[in-house]
Amino acid sequence: MGQRDTVHRCDQFSAELFRVNSGLRSVPTLCNFTASASSSQSNEARDSLCSKAWDKCHNVSMLNSPFSIAGDANFTKLTMTWQSKTEFCNAFGGGPTGGLLCFDGEPVTLNSSGTPSSPSGLCLEKIGNGSYLNIAAHPDGSNHAFFLHQKGKIWLATIPKEGSGGVIELDESRPFLDLSDEVHYDSEFGLLGMAVHPKFTENGCFFDSFNCDKVKLAECSG
Repeated sequence: MGQRDTVHRCDQFSAELFRVNSGLRSVPTLCNFTASASSSQSNEARDSLCSKAWDKCHNVSMLNSPFSIAGDANFTKLTMTWQSKTEFCNAFGGGPTGGLLCFDGEPVTLNSSGTPSSPSGLCLEKIGNGSYLNIAAHPDGSNHAFFLHQKGKIWLATIPKEGSGGVIELDESRPFLDLSDEVHYDSEFGLLGMAVHPKFTENGCFFDSFNCDKVKLAECSG
């Protein structure tokens, strides 16, 4: 039997799936729909992720399972703790009612009506390697951002599309701004910060903060 790995894009609100009244949990709330009273289950019941998880995994040995009870070093199978699908889904399942979130195997989707709440989690994606000290988004809303190096150079780079697995496009031979001759660089000194005016595309205002050498640069003060 083959193996398939599925990777879902991280959602900044996904932390809500791990919250319950008693605190945080080791696995997200699995969508669990109650079957209809008729002889045949509803489509929702058949599509219940909690039901699918039990059907596929209840008798499968799993080392370091996230479903194990804290402190139970002997836990390997779901059936060692829960005797039925109902018991298991009562513990790990939840229905998407009353505004509650549950994981159905797809990226989290929130109700777009009303004022959205602030995310309680962050999603990180590696887009490159480099010793850049600071990053500032271009205010034009594009996929461009400014990258700062402590020695005194700033580049305008292109950010890859989210989830594409790409890396930043940055030509270090062509900096957007080169202050190397004015910056006093040392382990704790150098070009330390930058900010882009919200109307940069109109006024061209760009701000930077750096250490300088009074001996080498007459304009240096402070």
